[in-house]
Amino acid sequence: MDASFPPSAPSAAGCAGRTLDHRDIRHPDLGPVRVFLVRRPASEQPAGCVTAVTGSGRALTPVEVDTNWTMEGALRFAAPATDSTRNVFVTYNPGRYDGVLVLVPTADGFADIGWRSADDYYSGGRYAFYYARPVGPGEDGEYAIVHSIKGCDPSCAEGATSKVTLRWDGRDYLPTG
Repeated sequence: MDASFPPSAPSAAGCAGRTLDHRDIRHPDLGPVRVFLVRRPASEQPAGCVTAVTGSGRALTPVEVDTNWTMEGALRFAAPATDSTRNVFVTYNPGRYDGVLVLVPTADGFADIGWRSADDYYSGGRYAFYYARPVGPGEDGEYAIVHSIKGCDPSCAEGATSKVTLRWDGRDYLPTG
């Protein structure tokens, strides 16, 4: 990367707390970008945050995420963090199952994850998948997302769990045939 980035998330990035990790990526529209994973102070909720700054120092819109810090790896990058789509993959765990956040590049930063409320940490959003994991990258250089869905028949405790594999179609992650 040809930009000089700070070692931790700057206050302008909207994620006060301890920087856990960062990755430098090449954003298709903004050039060099550093993405930070931040653990917020215990008094703040939600407990985690994903934010980024451009090579020119402009802070991008942060993504707040509930995480359970008693679990190891509660907020981490996938390895590798990006795939051939240039999307960035972050796993999070709010307490029971892992989820996957996908930062999808847009002309001015990253697409809205699609969370509408705090409950969405568990139910997901457009680019957030609870009870899921990234798989790959495969031969095509892309991650797939394996999303588990817990049925509630006859009850949620007794319901079967099914898995669906989601693949990027250039706009969304959709089930494969």
